Amino acid sequence: MSLKRAILKVADAIGLAAAARRATAAHLRILCYHGLWVTPGPPFGDCTFIEPEQFEARMKRLKRSGRPVLPLGEAVDRLAQGELPPAAVVITIDDGWVSTFTHMLPVLEALELPATLYATTWYAGRELPVVNLAVPYLAAAAGRRDIDEQRVVAGIEALPLGERLDALRRFGATLGVPEAWLRSRQFNIMSAAELAEARRRGLDVQLHTHRHIDIAKQVNALPREIEENRAFLRAALGDVPLHHFCHPSGSDHPRARALLAANGIRSSTLVEEGLNAPDADPLALRRFLDGRRVGDVEFDAYLSGTLHYLSLLRGRRAPARRAPPVTAAQNMIGRMQQC
Repeated sequence: MSLKRAILKVADAIGLAAAARRATAAHLRILCYHGLWVTPGPPFGDCTFIEPEQFEARMKRLKRSGRPVLPLGEAVDRLAQGELPPAAVVITIDDGWVSTFTHMLPVLEALELPATLYATTWYAGRELPVVNLAVPYLAAAAGRRDIDEQRVVAGIEALPLGERLDALRRFGATLGVPEAWLRSRQFNIMSAAELAEARRRGLDVQLHTHRHIDIAKQVNALPREIEENRAFLRAALGDVPLHHFCHPSGSDHPRARALLAANGIRSSTLVEEGLNAPDADPLALRRFLDGRRVGDVEFDAYLSGTLHYLSLLRGRRAPARRAPPVTAAQNMIGRMQQC
């Protein structure tokens, strides 16, 4: 057992977790997920793809805890008004992987838990796996550390759209990797029809940029990215309110807040661990990024507020947990297989 988990277990045993929950009752907790690993074989990506059994167990654990789980928009409004129920939680899911539709949504429906999907949309309009995530997976599945993944990705992305899937399949075949990942649509983003069906079934769908850009490097593109993201989602979903945003890969820039506000964004979330006090900036909300290496002890400690006080005892806030930066290509989702 790690020292951190040991400390958290002791804190719970002596009643500090209960005290932390009382002290942080007015703070909003926000959970962050991405997709699920639904392909046979070892899972790939600690935080991008967790196993279906872990996600279901987490949601059941949250439900059993009795903590109120609120829709994002309601939670943001009530946080600002100081009217949150004690220890309220929001569930957020980034990107829009197909496994969100096929596996996560049924769990949320069965447990009657509201959640928000931050959907990136460039790949949603194309039946094409996310190339710069599929390529590293294929190299890893083949045990090939000698492959220049960026060069392979760049070569495939340079092809006309209609040729990219065949090139990706040839690359996998050359490495001897079975196409189970393709049949499961492991690296595909939900289609417009799937996004519409998910919203019809109660999943809140919000903004995540069109091309999953690196805001730190491409902040000038942010207004256009929001506009294109919003236009795609409105074409798919109808004239629905789209006022909530998630920073792709947690990437940020000092000018981002003003640009978000100017483009009608009421709240935005980062990939940075922490609770959100009533006076928190709604355009810089913190979350807890769940992953395969995160145990129930850490999960419970975030919900109770113990992690918040543990970071204060260390004399600093919990560090940001970010994915590696995106590549320069505008039409690729940032690589997020490690968190």
